[in-house]
Formats: sequence, C-alpha cells, structure tokens
Amino acid sequence: MAYDYFISTIDSNDKIKIPEWISERDDRMESYTSNGEVDYRGSFTGDELIQLANNYAEMWGDAMNSFHADLQNKGLAYIKNAETDQFTLSAIYWSSGEY
Repeated sequence: MAYDYFISTIDSNDKIKIPEWISERDDRMESYTSNGEVDYRGSFTGDELIQLANNYAEMWGDAMNSFHADLQNKGLAYIKNAETDQFTLSAIYWSSGEY
C-alpha cells in the first residue's frame, strides 16, 4: 500500500508533506476509515517528530534524494516554527484524495 505522510498542528488542518518518518503500522498510529480507505494518524510532540526525522535521515544518509531531503527540511522547519509542541502525523492512502 502506498501512503503519503503529513504533519499538522493539533489546532490546524494545514498539512505539510513529509517523508516516511514512521510506518503507518507503528503502534503510535491509529487507523481510521476515510473515503473507503484505511488511513492512519497519531499525536506526537515536536521533540518526538524531530527524533523520527533524525532517525530517517540517519537511516538514508547520502542515499536520500533531493525530493525527500526537501520534504525533510520543510517538515523540520514547520515543527521549529510552530507555536505549539503538539502535532498530528498522518499517513493518507495515496488514492484517498483526503489531502
């Protein structure tokens, strides 16, 4: 299954696309049905997301392509510039059209 990953603040629906920092199958992600597709979401602090992003970058190292590096940088900037420390990470099935 192909998922796109997004982060947003708890109080906002402004989603920022990110690389796959965490699997949709992780225990911290809860499934829900949207437009007939199973999507996932979980609540995380900024520090937790930064750690997930760092783990992702470490895992891929120099093999990370420019597209994913750009998503990585935009996601980290979003976290650092947010006025909150509570975020939602979503895994949206690519055909669901929910983003």
